[in-house]
Amino acid sequence: MNFVRGFNNCFLILLCFVVFLSACQSKPKSSKVEFKYSEFEKVVLPKGELMPLPGANESLLLVNLPEDKYPKLYRLHHATQTFKVELDFGRPINYSARDHLFKRYFLLVDQNGDENFQIYTYDLKTKKTTNLFGKKGFQAAPVGFSKDADRMYIRSNHEDKKIFSVYRLNLITKEIEKLTDGKISWDDITVDPEERYLTLSQSIGNNENHLTLFNLKTKKSHLLFKKPGTNFENAFFDPKKPIFYLNSNDDRDRTGCASVAYLEKEPKLVWLKTDDKKDISCYYEQSSRITKMVEQFDGQIKIRLLDGIFGQELATPIPDKVIASQFSVLRKDGYAFVRLVSSNNPGNYYRFKLADGAKAELETISQMNLSQIHAQEFAESFDITYKSFDGMPIHGIIYAKEEWLTQPIKRPLIVWPHGGPDSLEQHRFHPFFQYWVLNGYVVFAPNFRGSTGYGKKFETMNDKDWGGGHIKDLVWGRREMTKLPYIDSKRTFIVGASFGGYSTLSTITQYPKEFKAAVAMVALANLFTFYKSIPPDPAWQNEFLMEMGNPITDADLYKERSPFYSADRIRIPLKIYQAENDIRTVKAEMDEFVNQAQLSGHKVEYEVLKDEGHHFGRTETWEKVLQGTIDFLNQY
Repeated sequence: MNFVRGFNNCFLILLCFVVFLSACQSKPKSSKVEFKYSEFEKVVLPKGELMPLPGANESLLLVNLPEDKYPKLYRLHHATQTFKVELDFGRPINYSARDHLFKRYFLLVDQNGDENFQIYTYDLKTKKTTNLFGKKGFQAAPVGFSKDADRMYIRSNHEDKKIFSVYRLNLITKEIEKLTDGKISWDDITVDPEERYLTLSQSIGNNENHLTLFNLKTKKSHLLFKKPGTNFENAFFDPKKPIFYLNSNDDRDRTGCASVAYLEKEPKLVWLKTDDKKDISCYYEQSSRITKMVEQFDGQIKIRLLDGIFGQELATPIPDKVIASQFSVLRKDGYAFVRLVSSNNPGNYYRFKLADGAKAELETISQMNLSQIHAQEFAESFDITYKSFDGMPIHGIIYAKEEWLTQPIKRPLIVWPHGGPDSLEQHRFHPFFQYWVLNGYVVFAPNFRGSTGYGKKFETMNDKDWGGGHIKDLVWGRREMTKLPYIDSKRTFIVGASFGGYSTLSTITQYPKEFKAAVAMVALANLFTFYKSIPPDPAWQNEFLMEMGNPITDADLYKERSPFYSADRIRIPLKIYQAENDIRTVKAEMDEFVNQAQLSGHKVEYEVLKDEGHHFGRTETWEKVLQGTIDFLNQY
């Protein structure tokens, strides 16, 4: 569980749209590049996964089209590649999903970004929604279904905010049964389709969780795996054998796929897919009977399809240099659906005949780029590896137009520390980066120590060292970038969000002269108040204690690494965006930081985003943040 995720994995998954407009080259300081946001919003990024409708030439998709104020559920017609509003909920819809038999469709909706999701059903025939489970101020989410899809399993804290329990809801009778005893908070649940067992995961931190087997008949449980500094991630049950599949880094630096015969007296892992240079995770799609194997390495991601459970790999027509960010298969219809993305391509949806393998024709079923911009006008991404302060090699990604690398023009630089901290930047279409590049800036995104995708040892290097080594990685990366002939060393900036916002504030207080100006979004500034404000369930609490230590016994470290106590060291222009309803990085904490900085005689531009949470959902917010960042930096 990643309590400050956002603005990378989870945050970028929730992005609603982005659009771009090309412009002529210009020198970065004497005449600044300007883009119209009205054109920017004409490239659409989906907020959820495509849901193809069986036996039809249509799909459902949660998106934010240019004329929308917030995400809506749309029906996409494949042949005409056009969208028609399926459901306008009256406020942002956060997630959409369906059961494996396609009998029912579900929506998750919160109150203006407070992340307290309620589950609604959506009827395709009547177009009506019904509040199925959950109440205001508490969280609920579906975690699985029975074999006949008539019973839903739900994880919710609606009886006690500190404890997430498991419930079974009969979707026909609406009867609700509480399955767990409420003594332990469970963070990840996998359901045996035959409803014999559950696997329950208890998070101790980003790098450790314990796995328990729960007997649905006796309501008794026993621990399967527990080991310090080790992840045992739920995957899926074998539908025929007493075997469970999981992803783990047990005695390994890299995550791999494994199986376990869970009824044995001493269950042991049997490794199925591993690689010493890649993290590999495996998942099973019950509706299509296909295993998805996800490989992650050096800021890249690759998805492979295996027939059945770890059967023969299915050949696909997917090109090597693109990311298949989504796969959905209608096995009975014979089609696979995929979204193809690259660093300079927002990605259309395609379908192909699964039986035709690598020779299948990729048929375009959507046009997500509704603007006039062409692919060659987007920024591309380039790898760079540099040595940090201690000689450790750090991998980063540069976003720029390819021709800039050889032109005799120096351009301003934005250094972007990602969120997480257990996250990373990848070679994919990043709306922030594209908009800033199209406004004349080069963007540099280093995967500093603590990032995922580079092994367990590297990921844990910032445990109890927030604001330490990884800040030096950012600064050394900035210095390495200024050696490049196309970077203007006098106009370098740092911009970050969530944990990246914390990194931004930490950097400008520790190295007050390193950057020209800074922008922090939904950032944390005081580790003491942050610990008090994060949600009370043990997963969040345990994770932060492992990442940063105890606020009492490690009080000196908390104070040293909190930008709040060094606000008087700020020497450069600073802009802060704070979401009004953020439950992760709360407004009260940022109010205090801004006041502290201003008491020190430093002016801070501070903007509170109304009706927003940690993950922005409204069109007006995106315009304020993306264009506002450019307007602010262009002054310096």
